[in-house]
Amino acid sequence: MEAKDYTNIAGSPFQPFVKKQIEERKKLVSKETRTNSDLQWLNNKSSWIRISSNTNVLDENPNFIEAGDTLSRRYILQAGLTDHSKLDPTKPIGQNDSTFTPRSGLGPNGAYGLGGTTSFGYRPMPGLTSLSIKTGGKLGTLREASFEFTCYNMEQLSIMDALYMKLGFSVLIEWGHIPYIKNTYSSDNKIETIPQPMDFYGIDTKEVLMKEIQKRRVAHDGNYDAMWGTVKNFSYSFEGNGTFVCKVDLVGAGDVLESLKINQSGNATATSPTDTPPTEEKQPESPYPVVSNANLSLLNQALYNIYIKGLVDYEYDVAIDNSTSYFDMLRPFLKKREVDIGTSNYATTTPIIVQKGFQFSLLTDLNKSTGNGGNEDVQIPFIPNPESFYSRLIMGYTIDGEESTGTSKNEKGLEQVYITLGHLLMLIMSNGWMDDKEENKPDAKRKPYVYIDINTETNRCYTFPGHCSLDPTVCLIASQQLPFGIKTSLLATLRNHYPFYDTENPGYGGKFMNTLVNVNWVAGILKSQQTSNPKGDVPFVDFMQDVLTGISKACGGFNEYRIVPDDDSRCVRIFDDKRLTEPLKPGDKSPYTTIPVLGKNSLVYSFNYTSKISPNTAAMTVISAQAEPAGLGDEAFAFSHLSKGLTNRISPARSTSTSDENAEIGAGSVPDTGEDRYIELRDHIQNIYGGSGGELTVKEAETQKDIISGKSDNAAVTTARILS
Repeated sequence: MEAKDYTNIAGSPFQPFVKKQIEERKKLVSKETRTNSDLQWLNNKSSWIRISSNTNVLDENPNFIEAGDTLSRRYILQAGLTDHSKLDPTKPIGQNDSTFTPRSGLGPNGAYGLGGTTSFGYRPMPGLTSLSIKTGGKLGTLREASFEFTCYNMEQLSIMDALYMKLGFSVLIEWGHIPYIKNTYSSDNKIETIPQPMDFYGIDTKEVLMKEIQKRRVAHDGNYDAMWGTVKNFSYSFEGNGTFVCKVDLVGAGDVLESLKINQSGNATATSPTDTPPTEEKQPESPYPVVSNANLSLLNQALYNIYIKGLVDYEYDVAIDNSTSYFDMLRPFLKKREVDIGTSNYATTTPIIVQKGFQFSLLTDLNKSTGNGGNEDVQIPFIPNPESFYSRLIMGYTIDGEESTGTSKNEKGLEQVYITLGHLLMLIMSNGWMDDKEENKPDAKRKPYVYIDINTETNRCYTFPGHCSLDPTVCLIASQQLPFGIKTSLLATLRNHYPFYDTENPGYGGKFMNTLVNVNWVAGILKSQQTSNPKGDVPFVDFMQDVLTGISKACGGFNEYRIVPDDDSRCVRIFDDKRLTEPLKPGDKSPYTTIPVLGKNSLVYSFNYTSKISPNTAAMTVISAQAEPAGLGDEAFAFSHLSKGLTNRISPARSTSTSDENAEIGAGSVPDTGEDRYIELRDHIQNIYGGSGGELTVKEAETQKDIISGKSDNAAVTTARILS
């Protein structure tokens, strides 16, 4: 099966061009007879660094005569300072329209004398002294950078302060190996000595910038990298020799997620008086959070309109609402993202980043190194059937005994309304997100500061044919089938509009963005987050983690979702730690890259192995390292593999008191039998999906009779049924 390397699969291999580079390096270091090119690469490896400012000087600024990006072009930190302001008349503006010239000589624009000579005479130009790049997060996708440079007079400090030490302003850092070998080195034995940094000042948008960075990663076969970061902190100190030592700290885009709140106030333009949410002065009394909290934020307003739009007029068992009137109501809430669904020209007028679900995982876009400089795009699929993806599902349920017969939004018994998780994330990006604007005007075009990948094809999670939701008040998923042989027509309806299980490629997992979340439940999470926060804010990360945890629990707890911000692509993604690539079949070649730590082809400079546990995990480790295989859970049991085939002579085994077979049962309690739980779960699923035909064994049938006659204590659960 061909690897879909644009997906969010955990444990996926290196990108092809990185794997090829490692293999070429392994071949080179293992050679017994070496060429001059081999020796040059082995003995003269170094690095290069270039740091460019994104600061423009306004015309009315009295401190500098160079307006626009001219000042930034003239003060690039590379080999001291590099001047990038001299125009090349043979090339059009914006297309490598200038040359890079290192400063040299004496004078106000030279290597010595920059900033004047009256105070200290000829002083050197500012120069970079150190650079540190760090990665963070569980997958190492968050980036932080620190760099230091030295200024030699106040004039230099004033210029460098304006360019590199303004909080919230952007800086581009480029770095790489030199010399380096290409992925074709084995065939041509040619090393590369001239890297190709980008013309940063010919790029106008972050989307183009991210793509150009990835293009150069591929073109240099992984020997180039870059970071576009935001100034987080800076400092400078005056030294005794008359110099200023300056330090700047940068962070990537993912750093803002921890403080990004999504319950922003506002009011979308309503299409009719009935769509207008309630005002602050008139709070409705309703048992449903989506109604009673409609005015808490712009996102709440969107959920309210989705929920209540003509809802009390419906008498459906199941209804997929992708009508023109629904899209007309929804359009004002998606206007910011130019999502124009429900129209015949969707494919031609809607921006491609919307059609593809804001898929800007550019780590895998342009990832094929075929000698074309990284110009071969990976074909990231479009979101299929946007009319369904952005629709709403209405179902008549009985929830906790309340019949679905409500006729007013202030009464119990209203139908349950669902939207896809991707649809919810699109609403968040449109009504509770941070944007980049082209200019400081109310009507200026805007794009998300950080994207969220909502593409149904690139977001996969662990699943299996009988995977289903056990709590319709939280979510539903279009399973391939139901457990216990239960038959239902509902799943066929859901699969047609919101396919979750991939029957064609089951090894790729479930299409997570097609998870149907209950709108009322989402509104309840918004309210609980606002109530628990001292300032009444709803942080995106906390909100989404509650949503993801709720979905996992409702579907049996098989998934472990987490939010992964990717600074390289400025894209937020959702990973399932339970999702792994499909196991290799006999005879398949492993896609993974091996880096030997010993031997002739080893690229490793040092290697160490350390065992260290924290006090919080000490007790678990002491027990699980000597536990019987069936005694503890999967995570704890893993420790016992470290001592497989060995035993501790004095204390050969350990366990907890509750794991002993002779543990006493509390007075008056009777444990449920396996049949009790089996039938209770089967009946619960059958009620949710309006199914029938679940198979019973003889013991199950007897237990079922006891439940009906009242002889068995069937635990109370939240039940639901399809209205018929």
